Amino acid sequence: MSYKTIPLEERRRLREKKYKKHNLANILTHWFNVGMWLLLLPTGIAIISSPRLGLSPVWWQEMFRNLFGNTANLIHFHYTLGLIWTFVLTFNILLGFRKYFVPFAATRMLLDKDDLNWLRIKPLQMLGFMKDKPLPPQDAYNAGQKLYMYVVILGTVGIMVSGIVMTYNAVFPPWMKQWAQPLHWVSVFAIVAGLIIHVYMGAVFPEEKEAFFSMFSGKVSAWYARAHHEKWYWLKVKEELQWEEQVAQEVEEAGQTKIVEGRKTVAERKLTVKPTAVD
Repeated sequence: MSYKTIPLEERRRLREKKYKKHNLANILTHWFNVGMWLLLLPTGIAIISSPRLGLSPVWWQEMFRNLFGNTANLIHFHYTLGLIWTFVLTFNILLGFRKYFVPFAATRMLLDKDDLNWLRIKPLQMLGFMKDKPLPPQDAYNAGQKLYMYVVILGTVGIMVSGIVMTYNAVFPPWMKQWAQPLHWVSVFAIVAGLIIHVYMGAVFPEEKEAFFSMFSGKVSAWYARAHHEKWYWLKVKEELQWEEQVAQEVEEAGQTKIVEGRKTVAERKLTVKPTAVD
């Protein structure tokens, strides 16, 4: 049954039911990244801007240089913040690499046939075509989100490595210093280009509003999961059914154990009762 043909009462039940999609570590890391990018991106643009490049208006450059006193202080702030960002993310990944990152990558990030078909259909639907074409069922993250994860991971590594080379340029060979700055720019541009779509889909696009608020609560409704992440929804339903069967089995086993224990107790009492004397 398609989610669009679900009866009204069932829809209400699904909207009230919640599934946990993000744990606290994911939420904190997400908003830490948001905060860092809100500081690093504008200061970085102010650093590399010049009248010849035309990446930002003159008032933008002057505002940041006046805010920090001079260009040297602005650069010092940018690379200090960048090193903090690099250290925190690296520490988090190394700390939870085996427990969180590897299982997450193996179960949530791999593209399958449905994902490839989704990538073929969804962009056309956003442009107004193939409106009647049903989208392939998706996992906890859709194909677009998975694809952007790849961009973010590669881009983040590029930014970190090139940033370290530019910060400590005296200890690196000339060829690394030569490629560090272009790599830094390309990596930032790739992430920002996808970020524009990511922010629009998560915070502006009406159908995805619940995904945005899940980055605060960590939860989405079963209705949203059924409509947008059908594979993941049925997996959660299966887990619930397995849990209910396990609980029922444990209750049944506990009840049988109590019956057996009760019979043993009665038998033991009979053995300890002394026979009364017969006149």
